[in-house]
Amino acid sequence: MSAGKRSRGREILINLAVSLGSVVVFLLFCELVLFRFVLPASDVPRNAFVNEVVRYQPGQSGIWRVRDEIAAPFKINAQGWNSPLPDYPIERKPGTSRIAFVGDSFVEALQVPFDKTFAEAVGTRLAAKGPVEVQRFGVAGAPLSQYLQVVEREVVQRRPDRIVVMLVHNDFDESFVFKPGRYTSSFLKLRIEGGKVVGEVPPQPWRAGWVEFVRQSATARFLLYRWQVRPQTLVDAILGPAKAAGEGGYAANIDVASVLAREADIRIATDYLFGRLKARADSIGAKLQFVMDGDREAIYAGRADSPALKLNRIAAEMAARHGIAFLDLHPVFAAEWARAGKRFEFGSDAHWNEYGHQVAGAAIAEALQ
Repeated sequence: MSAGKRSRGREILINLAVSLGSVVVFLLFCELVLFRFVLPASDVPRNAFVNEVVRYQPGQSGIWRVRDEIAAPFKINAQGWNSPLPDYPIERKPGTSRIAFVGDSFVEALQVPFDKTFAEAVGTRLAAKGPVEVQRFGVAGAPLSQYLQVVEREVVQRRPDRIVVMLVHNDFDESFVFKPGRYTSSFLKLRIEGGKVVGEVPPQPWRAGWVEFVRQSATARFLLYRWQVRPQTLVDAILGPAKAAGEGGYAANIDVASVLAREADIRIATDYLFGRLKARADSIGAKLQFVMDGDREAIYAGRADSPALKLNRIAAEMAARHGIAFLDLHPVFAAEWARAGKRFEFGSDAHWNEYGHQVAGAAIAEALQ
């Protein structure tokens, strides 16, 4: 090899090393300075798996951030749930009623301050008739099947007077259809065959791995949570969406056509799970109340109905079949929108804002009274 070629090769290696060093320095600046002090990333509570229920590691606190719109403090209590109560004791306080709220991210409610959720609003309103203790059991992504797991493993032993289960539209098919996610295999699922539930698939234990370590970096927390950059979003932007939504498009956080194509199995699963939840509530003498979100975008658009509301009607039908109280928030939100014209969720996040939580809390308190 000539001296000229060796010199050029050496120059290329030096340039590559300098470029690599620059990238490393930039990434370190982002991780240690930019996304910690200049543009702070969202704090993200670490998960745990206790008593066969996925939740959060106790004793965490922080600020949940989304874009420049949401900066809500959260506080994880001794049992691993976002709550103003530092502990959920099993023992009851004499003269104090207890309400357990079970659900997904709407009950977890990281988007609003930990003491400003609909559950606390219910407790405040009911406290006019005597002391009330509110216990929230919510984790993002949980489907209806997981609510049964939470009730059986966490709620029943605390013997609440009331159990309020918050339903959203993706709760139904995801009770038996496995969806990709960090801990979706740690949720209880149903196995449906031949038009009936033939078994329950127990949750798989959740353990933190190297992906969890990366996810907790300031850079990942800024991109994934504060700025909501998703890997699939980048792929879709470059290659186009893998598939378009079915007829009916997206509404109330679901691909309507895809979900309703499973209507028969949804009815089977809902009937089974409502019956199991009612039996568990009856076993401790607790009153069971289901509450379901509406299609808020349909309300804003002035549409009298929405394909997604078929799930509300299925839930109402199954609740009536099992003698369970049911509150549909769709007409509640529609009436409040007509009165005040204020949206119930954030511009950057489809979860309820504080106003939405207060409206829902008032309606639920009235239903419980």
